[in-house]
Amino acid sequence: MFVVVLFFNVIIQSLFADTLVVVAGENFSVNTLTKEEIRSIYVAKKFHVGGQKVIPINLGIDNPLRLKFESEVVNVDRDILSRIWLQAHFLGYKPPKTFKTQEMVAEFLSKVDNSIGYVDESMAQKYHLKILFREHK
Repeated sequence: MFVVVLFFNVIIQSLFADTLVVVAGENFSVNTLTKEEIRSIYVAKKFHVGGQKVIPINLGIDNPLRLKFESEVVNVDRDILSRIWLQAHFLGYKPPKTFKTQEMVAEFLSKVDNSIGYVDESMAQKYHLKILFREHK
């Protein structure tokens, strides 16, 4: 019986874990972003949102949520993405800041009004972040 309960608990957690949301602090200038707008920000094509310079935030390179974000939202190969930001750097643009954990991302977003990033939905709720986009499974 214990094994069955444990199994269903794991299944339920996996269904709700890692629901990817793109978020910002409560004072961010817009309420929603499209997938195309987010992609443009993360491939160095769009640098302003709602009249403010936006600061994109990434999770660490091997974080599973970053891999999901890059494949499902940005939809660009990591090597190509690296080259895009290298070129943008020479034009004076900074690549996304990187933080090791979702908690660190959420803390930064809650304090820096013009920054956006991605976390799982439970983390967004915990830190009272504004959900700009939700990736549907």
